[in-house]
Amino acid sequence: MVFIALNFLICALIIVTAFVLIIKYAKLCIKYDRLYRYLQNYLNVIITARYGNLNIKCENGVDTITLQLSKYTNTLIESIKDRDLMINEYIEKEKESQNLKQDFIASLTHDLKVPIIAQDNTYDLFLNGSFGELTLIQKDAIKNLKISNNDLKNLIINLLDAQKLDTKNLELNRELLNLNDLIKEIIEQNKAMLLIRNKEIIFNSNCENILYKIDKFLLKRALNNLISNAVFYGRNSKNIYISLNKNTDSIEITVSDEGDGIKEDIINDIFKRYYTSAKKYSNIGIGLGLYIVNKIVKAHLGSITAKNNKTKGASFIITLPVK
Repeated sequence: MVFIALNFLICALIIVTAFVLIIKYAKLCIKYDRLYRYLQNYLNVIITARYGNLNIKCENGVDTITLQLSKYTNTLIESIKDRDLMINEYIEKEKESQNLKQDFIASLTHDLKVPIIAQDNTYDLFLNGSFGELTLIQKDAIKNLKISNNDLKNLIINLLDAQKLDTKNLELNRELLNLNDLIKEIIEQNKAMLLIRNKEIIFNSNCENILYKIDKFLLKRALNNLISNAVFYGRNSKNIYISLNKNTDSIEITVSDEGDGIKEDIINDIFKRYYTSAKKYSNIGIGLGLYIVNKIVKAHLGSITAKNNKTKGASFIITLPVK
């Protein structure tokens, strides 16, 4: 009887122990499941916030530590959200300010352009003798004034062009033209100004009839800017060289001067807007001339590069694709 009672007691203890363990295990499983679901939610919140959705919150934690974790994470997301709103408001204000600046520049440059052109025409009348014969000293003075006025006119035109390029997409009005004739036309239009500066453009082409679809107005603008650069940076030399070459897969237009060349450490930056570290290449057009040229050439799906010549001066090469 004692043996039977002892066996019964042992069995009862085993059953009670097992029951207790089962209950504890069940509770542990429930807690683990809640923790697992919590961590899944927490990970989802972090990933969602990482990709910009800040309208999300962590669920309440399952214990003291996870409760604090949820609280601090939600506070952090709210702080980021507030910062994001502040940044967006700042960006909008900056856009408004930039628009005002652009409008001011456009209005100012447009208003300045008219009297500058009128002044240029007046200088021509003086030089043509419309107001009486001038002495050589007076003619030289008028020529210098005309040169300065022309630089100012180019500055105003560059500001207007840059403003247009930045505020709207550049749409090309392409037409099939003979590039030889176009370059000769540009040279003829610059003849009077080159004569005043005692300079000459030497033009050569490897083909007499190079037809290409371009926007005539814009490409002329680009080449005029390159000629202005060549005039200024080759001021101690007489000649400017323009070459036109038709290759198998491209057409190259090169404008060269005989100046001091370009520093190698800045040669890749001179096409940037308002680039001022290259002081020599920012005197005309406050760093806008080459920026405009680059924009126009890229709109034609071409490219422009600059390099120093082997002897002296620099060359700017426009490459247009042949399709």
